[in-house]
Amino acid sequence: MKCYQFFLLLLSVSVGSALYDPSSYTDRPCGNDISNLWLDVVAVVDNSIGMTTEHLNNIAANIGTLFADTRIGTRPSEPRTTRLGLVTYNSLATTNADLNKFQSLDDVYNGLFSALDRTSNTNTAYLATGLQAAGQLFATQSIGSLRNHYKRVIIVYTSKYQGSGELDPVPMAARFRADGIYIITVAYGDDSKALSDNLQKIATPGFNFTYTSQSLVRDIQGALLQSNCFCPNDWIHYRQSYLDMNSYRYGSCLKPVNLPGSWKQAQLSCHSRHSNSYLVTEFNSNKHDFILTAVKNTFDQPISYHIGLNYINGIWVWDQPTGLPPVPMNGSSWDNWIPGYPKNPHANSGVQNIQTGFGVDWQNIPVYIAMSNYICETYSCDSDNFCDASDVKH
Repeated sequence: MKCYQFFLLLLSVSVGSALYDPSSYTDRPCGNDISNLWLDVVAVVDNSIGMTTEHLNNIAANIGTLFADTRIGTRPSEPRTTRLGLVTYNSLATTNADLNKFQSLDDVYNGLFSALDRTSNTNTAYLATGLQAAGQLFATQSIGSLRNHYKRVIIVYTSKYQGSGELDPVPMAARFRADGIYIITVAYGDDSKALSDNLQKIATPGFNFTYTSQSLVRDIQGALLQSNCFCPNDWIHYRQSYLDMNSYRYGSCLKPVNLPGSWKQAQLSCHSRHSNSYLVTEFNSNKHDFILTAVKNTFDQPISYHIGLNYINGIWVWDQPTGLPPVPMNGSSWDNWIPGYPKNPHANSGVQNIQTGFGVDWQNIPVYIAMSNYICETYSCDSDNFCDASDVKH
């Protein structure tokens, strides 16, 4: 048994929490509080001869450090917990800990250093067997359970890329990713760069790392936090690129509503659709373009839809969730007014995007008269915002 306290003190790193302030005039990021992580995770570790005992000790310390500030196991009074399973593999896979075994950080360290204290006696390492064992844990202990809506993550630590035919890991990894399982890979060994290139075929895009990285713990924690950032039922995750599902995701979700109503009806409808929901903001051109791409094939031509910009007490402000103050429009930032607008804001205090010869741009309108579709916005489910099972796709 290794002295896990030493590794905990030496390597402990946490990702701090910073609550979102909409007055910053930026879009909400995904939650970054690692202590509130709520995931089901299986670590899949190659223990073939290609992994040295030093590597295995390093992996045990790395995994322990990743979750040093996270609530491990299950707690009836706190749903924001992470369960951690452990699978080792070579030519075959062994489940060292199912998702219910570890109920504390002490359990994690004792289990890790016990299971990863030496390599096996084979040079074979079929990743497909390790992935299959992880998938079985999810199938029997996550899917259909009270944690059915928790996101699932596999962290692979390997020194080899082996397997063909039925043991080819690529098709299995592709099926897992299609089922919503995130895969993080970490390449070990002298030729970790070449190995990492192969592991790109396994990993969720952007979640492929090498053990030599000086920021490995933070890199993996960042991937875990992004995995823990997702949207309620039937909401679109706002991301850097609408066409690239794997581009950077923000901590907000959008719902185009194809039901014409007045600006005021749209605002009230958005406020009632979900917790923390409101009529959408457009702080920048990227978000405007993202929304426009999302609705082009949904809304009839010519396109028009209400947004959250409105005129109150002599200033333009953006709508926010019930109970929060509106955000004043930043005069030095991007705007999208049709030439000649805004006009008479006291009588036309709402704003819609409307398709004109200039494009799809802002027009101020009466809040109780003009009829348009609208876009709602809400916070993503993440480490700062827990979502119940009733809110999330199964």
